[in-house]
Amino acid sequence: MAGPVKVDAVTRRLGRAVVFIHQHDNGQIPQDVAVEIEALLAAGRAMDFAARLKNFAPDQLTPAVATEFAKQAGIGANALIASILPALKAADVLDYQIADDRLASVEEYVGVTAPLLAQSIAVLQAMRVEAHELAVLNSVEIASWAPLTERHHMDQLIGRGFDEHTSRHGYRLALAIGVNQRVRSTDLNEDVVFSPYVWGTEQITIAKFLGSLPSSERDVMLGICEQASQRPGLGIDAYASDRAVLNSARKVGLLQATTVKSSAAGGSQQTYVFSPLLESEDDKLKTTEALHQRKQFIAHILFGHEKAKAGGGRIISPVVLVRALYNRGQVGPATNIGTDYHLLEAQGIVSVDPDSDGRAFLRMVKPEIVRDGLDWLERTSGAVTGEAPSAKLVQSPGAFVTPEQDRATIGDQGAADEVTRSMVLRLREEVRSATRQDRVI
Repeated sequence: MAGPVKVDAVTRRLGRAVVFIHQHDNGQIPQDVAVEIEALLAAGRAMDFAARLKNFAPDQLTPAVATEFAKQAGIGANALIASILPALKAADVLDYQIADDRLASVEEYVGVTAPLLAQSIAVLQAMRVEAHELAVLNSVEIASWAPLTERHHMDQLIGRGFDEHTSRHGYRLALAIGVNQRVRSTDLNEDVVFSPYVWGTEQITIAKFLGSLPSSERDVMLGICEQASQRPGLGIDAYASDRAVLNSARKVGLLQATTVKSSAAGGSQQTYVFSPLLESEDDKLKTTEALHQRKQFIAHILFGHEKAKAGGGRIISPVVLVRALYNRGQVGPATNIGTDYHLLEAQGIVSVDPDSDGRAFLRMVKPEIVRDGLDWLERTSGAVTGEAPSAKLVQSPGAFVTPEQDRATIGDQGAADEVTRSMVLRLREEVRSATRQDRVI
């Protein structure tokens, strides 16, 4: 058994680092790097799989359903039985039974025995994790807490009990994955290591470091940050700022952008912008928004509203639809429900229940995702009332691009990056003398 995991700030950050690494497991990690972090990637997939099972009723969570969710999380049948399920059971995330070498039953305890972030660490402890993998995890956690010079970053790792060689190896692997980034400081003549997730830490807020910037830089970014915070999920075309500056902010994680793409040949796509994840808010959740389930839900609903063609059937009011879904537990029936929500089904956020006449109902599975999604929609769209909800989409969403994938597709923005790079270095100055708790799991 993995044993109990103490739930404190460091544990939550380390658990969140497991999810951050998982979000970069998108087929672009070099093979020689991926094999070095096998346990970290397996733990991330395991928690992704478990999170999809959350809130499913026992009679609905059949072995076939669980196996299919495992496939959606990138876990094959052999790995599921041999390693993933045993680790999740050892960490008290779920229980299961095997009969004739097949999964016979499964019961989930996601966020019940401990918050998901703490469960992530328990799952990792239940696996055969190497010292250099723990160094990677701690390197990611350090970078997501504060930008530091490379030497100071290494000193933090060594202070946690890793030797110089293991620290250097873990640090380089974190950079190779792409979860940590670095910029050159001409003043320090050294690289500064940071994480695109650093902007959301509870110790340093966006407002604090923006307030320390020169007005020319502050004015460029302040409006973007404020708009993204006040109106989560706003379409990128609604931002009047220079696109190069906007892309620069997306690249380093000052903004998080997600894209929904139509499944139709030559179909449309839309990009939505969110404020970075705040740790103080995320720590209150039994799951974690680092998995982007709320963002995917909102982007999906907004895509159905904004990209529908007149006369073809569409989501008339996202607020009305989502409010009805949350209050009633389901909406419908409608023909298009049966074909247009497979991305959300794959995440276990909703399920589609076919009707006898060929139409289907959209049923809520994860109330917390729908509830928070409604809050975001009301802030973005305004509370529209008096319209009957329609759950039809003209173009079925066929792909969802996460913020991590979005950052990977944005190339060097040249001079536009300089504004944001200077913000990274200024943020480092804000936190370099902060005291902290350190631990190696």
